[in-house]
Amino acid sequence: MIMIKEHFTFILLISIFALMIVFLIIAYIEKSKNIRTLKQIEQIRSEIFTKITHEFRTPLTTILGLSRQMREMKDLNSSHSHAFLSAIERQGKNLSILVNQLLDISNFQSEIRTIEWKTGNIVSYISMVTESFVILARGKDIDLKFFSKENEIETDFVPDYVSKILNNLVGNAIKYCDPGTKIYVMTERSEKDRKKLIIKVIDNGCGIKKEDLPKIFNLFYRIPEHNDKEGNGVGLTLTKQLVEILGGAIEVDSEIEKGTTFQVTLPIALNEKVLYTHWKPNNEKHENSIVQPVEKSSDMFAETIYENDTRKTILLVEDNKDIALYIRSIFPKESYNIMYCTNGIDALNIATTSKPDIILTDIIMPKKNGIELIKNIKESPLINHIPVVIISAKTRDEDVYEGLKSGAELYIKKPFQPEELKLKVDNLLSSRDIIIEKFTRTVIQEPKNVDVTEDSSTDMEFLRLATDIIYKEMKNPDFTPTLLAKQLAISVSQLNKKLNTITGYPSSNYILQVKLSNAKKLLINDNKTIGEIAADCGIFDLNYFSRVFKKQTGLTPSQFRKLPNYNNTRQMSKLN
Repeated sequence: MIMIKEHFTFILLISIFALMIVFLIIAYIEKSKNIRTLKQIEQIRSEIFTKITHEFRTPLTTILGLSRQMREMKDLNSSHSHAFLSAIERQGKNLSILVNQLLDISNFQSEIRTIEWKTGNIVSYISMVTESFVILARGKDIDLKFFSKENEIETDFVPDYVSKILNNLVGNAIKYCDPGTKIYVMTERSEKDRKKLIIKVIDNGCGIKKEDLPKIFNLFYRIPEHNDKEGNGVGLTLTKQLVEILGGAIEVDSEIEKGTTFQVTLPIALNEKVLYTHWKPNNEKHENSIVQPVEKSSDMFAETIYENDTRKTILLVEDNKDIALYIRSIFPKESYNIMYCTNGIDALNIATTSKPDIILTDIIMPKKNGIELIKNIKESPLINHIPVVIISAKTRDEDVYEGLKSGAELYIKKPFQPEELKLKVDNLLSSRDIIIEKFTRTVIQEPKNVDVTEDSSTDMEFLRLATDIIYKEMKNPDFTPTLLAKQLAISVSQLNKKLNTITGYPSSNYILQVKLSNAKKLLINDNKTIGEIAADCGIFDLNYFSRVFKKQTGLTPSQFRKLPNYNNTRQMSKLN
């Protein structure tokens, strides 16, 4: 009996111990889940705050920067003053819209809101809201039209919410459609359920990729191809919330190069318990909140660069035109020529054809972002000598490292001080000029003895290669820029632009400079006649040789040989 009790007690203890272990395991699992959930929430919160900060930086950079420039610039004319004030007002409105949208989203999520319902003809209201966009659409040469199968549909609705929904959908359609396209706003009852109202916003614009469609309602998500447009990635998130609060649903269907259709489905219902105020068309006047975009001012940015223009040329790549206007104001027109574009593809084309002295670029851009642009530049033997400065609202350390690792010489964070940007650009250009002058002089004299450092490897390696070819062909009287370009596997125009950018000489002049430098060495170290030395340099016309030599040195070949340094060098060579 005692043994049975002991056995029972043992089993009971084991069971209790096993239950304790199970409970501990369950508690540990629950705690791990909670920790993971908290980490996920913290990560989401951190990402949202990072994105909010990023969205605030651009308008604040423009507003603070341009207002300061207006206060400090003494020669600001009326047209530029108007452009600056317009940009400040425009970015102020953008900031206000962003803040209001974020407050709306916050209020909806926390359920701190007052919904003002009305009863009335929703078709008439949608028609009125659409009409407010006609002038904006017409200004972009876009045909905006409203259609409805029924002229009157009585229902309860929230005018403010419906207005914001259409504001975002119609406004986005206008923003992302090219001139000559069409936009239709249509209303109809659902054929499947006559108690449902369908609102469609249809355009035949560029369309949205299938992989982007599931993400477009996410907060702060912007379609990469549309990053050159003003926007903050909040509007569609707000639109979806408004539709759902009204008891509806929103869908999107799109095809690249064919267009996009947003479909909003709302319930048609009249509350029998509550009598809402009746809405009438003359009760209010709707104004859309779309901010008119800035147009590029032709007198502030250069389209082409002329050969006799001695100013430094900056290529500015910035999708926000107001930021571009602000940066333009920092660099005096008498000293700087600024070319401007809004995306990486255009920037690469302009850089290849125009060879600017320096490139200033943002990171987040459409078609080709800043990191891709810099990598393409540094991989090109034609333009890899051009220094690149990143100006971005992405301020995390990893963003800076990524930018510098891609090949950028400098990384400047928004908002920035105008003096900082100008000083750093000036210093970069000055140091670049010193390096080019030093290496050009050395390469022309002894290309094989030039130590190409990491800092100068991009452009100086090209220069040394070109100079090596010229030395190998030194005695060839028929050696021309065409033959040099052929051996370098580039066109003559590309050769001219590359050499002119690095040395200040076009290819024909650079070949002559190398020949004359070689002639100086031969005149000092060899006992050959001047005619023989000219022939060794590929010049068989002695009069031409003497003429160009004197033009370059100020002395004839005979006078150059009589210089003290020539006689000293000859004496030393004899002693050796």
